[in-house]
Amino acid sequence: MLISLSIIILASACAPQAEKASGETQALSDPAGNSLTQAQLAATPANDLYSDGKTKLIKTANYSFEVDNVKKSTEAIIQSLRKYPAYISSSSLHLENFELKNKITIRVQNEYFHELLQEIDLQAVYVNHRDVSTNDVSKEFVDLDSRLKTKREVEARYMDILRKKAGTIEELLNAEQQIGALHEEIEATISRVNYLKEQVSYSTINLEFYQTITPETIASVEPALKDKFADALAAGWSGVVAIAIALAYIWPLIVTGAGVLLFMWFRNKRIGVKL
Repeated sequence: MLISLSIIILASACAPQAEKASGETQALSDPAGNSLTQAQLAATPANDLYSDGKTKLIKTANYSFEVDNVKKSTEAIIQSLRKYPAYISSSSLHLENFELKNKITIRVQNEYFHELLQEIDLQAVYVNHRDVSTNDVSKEFVDLDSRLKTKREVEARYMDILRKKAGTIEELLNAEQQIGALHEEIEATISRVNYLKEQVSYSTINLEFYQTITPETIASVEPALKDKFADALAAGWSGVVAIAIALAYIWPLIVTGAGVLLFMWFRNKRIGVKL
């Protein structure tokens, strides 16, 4: 009897756990597209070292390092970006003072800031600097929300005056002017709030990585002066041949035009002699 009772209790305790696990599996494979993909689940951050999860922080990283090969490192970084909610906002590749340098500005969703930085770390063979800063804008959010609430209350009072048409014409005109000014201030405040939300939602990583190019490497890549001169002569001769072929196609027009010009010249000359 006791054994049967124990089995019933264990079965009833395990049933909710099985239902919970089944529910979680169903949520992850939701065909509606609201759940995370396997790649996103693998990239979900376990712990954000640059946030306590409560404050609203704008995160920025300025990172400069040397790589073995700029092209390969760029491709590797792009592959890392595809794992996260991230994108490249600007990039610049140039050669200066025997350094092939690539500057990339990356915007990554706030929660994946630390994980993406760790993957970028793998490309560095020498780090010039790696500066990470956070700006807490929680207080500014509170201030903007308070200002927005106050301005809307004042706007509502002026709107009430206009609706009831209470007061003199001068007071009504003043109310209209105040409402216009308040509209502009409210729109500016809302724009600032939206900007801060975007800055908090997506962190910024400013990358500058470079590859040292030796003069020997440049010499091996750039063609020699004599080769350039030979290429120029060949291109010029090709141009001459192309012009000759084009003239050969239109020789009847050339002959006809020359004949007309000669006829007009002789005609004008005879008219001049008669005069």
